[in-house]
Amino acid sequence: MTDPELKITPKQGKTFIFNDNLKNILSGEKNIDAYSKVISEKVFINYNDKQRIAKLKGVDSNYYKVIPLENALFAGDIPEANTDALLLGLSLANELSFMLSGNQYETINIMVPKPGKGIITDPRKAFNSKYFIPVGIFQTTPEHENTFLFSDISAARQLLNYKPGQISAVEIKTTNPELIPVIQKKLKKLLGKQFYVKNRKQQNVLIYRMLNTENLMVYFIFALILLLALFNIIGTIMMIIIDKKDDIQTLNVLGLDIAEIKKVFLIQGLSMTVLSGIFGLILGLILVFIQLKYPFLYVPQTNMPYPVEIHLSNIVWVLLTILFLGALSTYIAVVSNSRRGQIFS
Repeated sequence: MTDPELKITPKQGKTFIFNDNLKNILSGEKNIDAYSKVISEKVFINYNDKQRIAKLKGVDSNYYKVIPLENALFAGDIPEANTDALLLGLSLANELSFMLSGNQYETINIMVPKPGKGIITDPRKAFNSKYFIPVGIFQTTPEHENTFLFSDISAARQLLNYKPGQISAVEIKTTNPELIPVIQKKLKKLLGKQFYVKNRKQQNVLIYRMLNTENLMVYFIFALILLLALFNIIGTIMMIIIDKKDDIQTLNVLGLDIAEIKKVFLIQGLSMTVLSGIFGLILGLILVFIQLKYPFLYVPQTNMPYPVEIHLSNIVWVLLTILFLGALSTYIAVVSNSRRGQIFS
């Protein structure tokens, strides 16, 4: 929810200057729907004798076009431009025992260490401090709720003593998510070697690696379940062969080759598994499509629809798995019967 489609960050240092060259490059790309200048830094929160470390994101007015955070509002409003307003996550608000009220003097003190070297002689002078007025609470995932604070970029710049135009990143929303690889490649070429241009997967490498591993494990588990279920197919084919023993012998006497008779049962068993597999796949695709258009499953403890996607590669892998296991189970059933008694002889 809080990760943009594309993100530009410096390869050296934590910040860079957003100059006219960068502005012209981003404004000249027609496939960029919106972009936002962002300041991001870890901060120390102090509220009613409760302390926490969190990450403050100072954003400009375009940010909510890039990330529709207003859709995740639990209470209150989005911070307005050029104010000291603050938006915080529900988990963080609960931990601080903070509740929105009509009291305009309710503030949260945010501090950051002052840059510099040497020994600190007076701890009170070691931090920049600024009071923010919470105006809203958002609800997404527990991790984001417990980590992020959002303010106007001018207030964050004042807290961190940043120069005009000094930012941490540029976050981008494209006109069409399918064009992300093309836009990413073009921006890398135009921006040169001084900047990273990362998509969502590259911004969360560890998370996506974990999800891919989980996806693979789920595939193997369901393949195992499918393999166990196909024992029913083996049993069914074996019973059909035994039941049709007299018919098989009649066909054999009439001149039908034993190999051709076996082929009939192989086709029958394969048809049963493939047709049932296709029916199940269509049913699954319908459910995924409904979830995409009219969500009915939500991430626990949030109002966010559970994310789903349809990939052609997944459909192909499912069909290949069904085809392979169906052919294997049918072959086992036919071969097993051919080795018992004189059914195929």
